[in-house]
Amino acid sequence: MSDKEKVDKRNKLNELTGREWIRFTKSWFIADGKSTEITHEIDSHPASFPPTMIKEFIEFFTKPGDKVLDPFVGTGSTLVACNECGREGVGIELYEKYAHTAMKRTKFPVLIGDIREIIKTELSRFGKFSLCITSPPYWRILKKFKDYNQQERSRKGLDLNYGEDAKDFGMIETKERFLAELGNLFFSINNYLKDGGHLIVFIQNIRDKGETIPIAYELTVQLRKRYKFLGERIWLQNQKTLRPYGYPYAFVPNVHHHYALIFQKG
Repeated sequence: MSDKEKVDKRNKLNELTGREWIRFTKSWFIADGKSTEITHEIDSHPASFPPTMIKEFIEFFTKPGDKVLDPFVGTGSTLVACNECGREGVGIELYEKYAHTAMKRTKFPVLIGDIREIIKTELSRFGKFSLCITSPPYWRILKKFKDYNQQERSRKGLDLNYGEDAKDFGMIETKERFLAELGNLFFSINNYLKDGGHLIVFIQNIRDKGETIPIAYELTVQLRKRYKFLGERIWLQNQKTLRPYGYPYAFVPNVHHHYALIFQKG
């Protein structure tokens, strides 16, 4: 390894070289949103993402041995990524079927139940986390909106939504209550982050009644009450098929991107 490739001794955040650091700070990246492990159990989850993508975030915002929390862990991609890069992961999942899939994929603890209750009773035993990284339900998007992708998932026998549990954030009817409850959750998680620790939330703006609802922007405003907003990285899904939404009457975008909102505990 040449001198230029060594980790700067002043770097207290991670163990990346300068070249690796700068590459990550590009404000957009392309990932296909699928796990390299192709199984029906993993694919059944309606909003899974690849461990390789999450691994890059974990490697930037933590050092080996640091603790990482995912309060909406789903089938466990975050925990798989933690295992691959030597971090300690903890996952929380409301639905047992997804939690059991996560348990099969990783050695790390997966707590089953409502995060709002678990955070009061069980999370403190894990100590402080350097990073919380997660993808919560995008409000009620999976409940309300049916499109070509869901039709294809239905043909394959895959889940179209997470489930029917009333404690599911995706079951909340009003946008105001959704943002308030999600904001309160992340405010609570703030207490379990180390000083200077980071929160990364994957989320997407959604359409409702003919207009785009800026959920990502509004959540950012909400979380700035307790966190420092550092910026976002935009996850592009360039492989997705273009659909004729709105044609030939009105502009309706093919939304092929998500926001990774990046915050820091002050």
